[in-house]
Amino acid sequence: MRYLLVAISAICFLIAHANIIKDKESGIMEVQYIKTSVSDTLKWDTYSDPMTLRIGETSAMFYPTKKMWADSLLRNNFELHEKLYREANPIGKPAVNPIGGLESEFLFRNVTEGETMVYDRIAGDGYSYSEPTEAPKWEIKQETKEILGYQCQLATCDFRGRQWNVWFTPEIPVKEGPWKLFGLPGLVLEASDSKNHYTYIATGISTQNIGPVGIRLYVRHEPYKMKSRQKFLQEIYNQHIKGKFVASMSALHGNGSQSMSSQSQYDSQETDYPHD
Repeated sequence: MRYLLVAISAICFLIAHANIIKDKESGIMEVQYIKTSVSDTLKWDTYSDPMTLRIGETSAMFYPTKKMWADSLLRNNFELHEKLYREANPIGKPAVNPIGGLESEFLFRNVTEGETMVYDRIAGDGYSYSEPTEAPKWEIKQETKEILGYQCQLATCDFRGRQWNVWFTPEIPVKEGPWKLFGLPGLVLEASDSKNHYTYIATGISTQNIGPVGIRLYVRHEPYKMKSRQKFLQEIYNQHIKGKFVASMSALHGNGSQSMSSQSQYDSQETDYPHD
């Protein structure tokens, strides 16, 4: 038992020293969203996860709320993480309930420095890329509706392969929104693409006890840095959408006959990359 505890302590020590923490500034606001994604457009299978937009004076970070919590817990309290994981996934049964949810994309946007960094896990490995920050070209409409007690206005854009409809409120004059949907004269509280494959709905706003804005990744290893956004999306396409990773895992577990047809029935939020 003593050697086991020493081993666990050593693992935790190594993991803790792999964190990538680069705070830029203090946060002034947080917005909580529910993101819903369609994972199979034929069966219309969907999943939803909470997301958080943390806003500073000159930057923003957008991350999966449960994933950030679970990763932090794993790095800082390994035993509690394992206890909660085992409660959700008893030994002897398939592990189907990740306590960190299903979303894994982290986005860090430097507005004044003109750079956006994106991190995600693809086929079990961490990948990241940086790109010039690009706001969508918005067309503001006349339609209005109320969300969370705020008067909102409709805006649309064609952005990287999808048409987006968003509702923003000039009553909160910050040019931010979920994911890469920013640059309007007010906070975006609701967004969906024209096919409803991806939607974001705000559930709450806070201006008290806000943490710092910056890069906060509780990771075991440095991510693979991709040369471009298109290369990053191509890796997702090859591993998940075309089903190479799922197929390899099925073969590993003796289920090589499992159909991969549903794996090609969805696409990333950005579709402007080479498809085979």
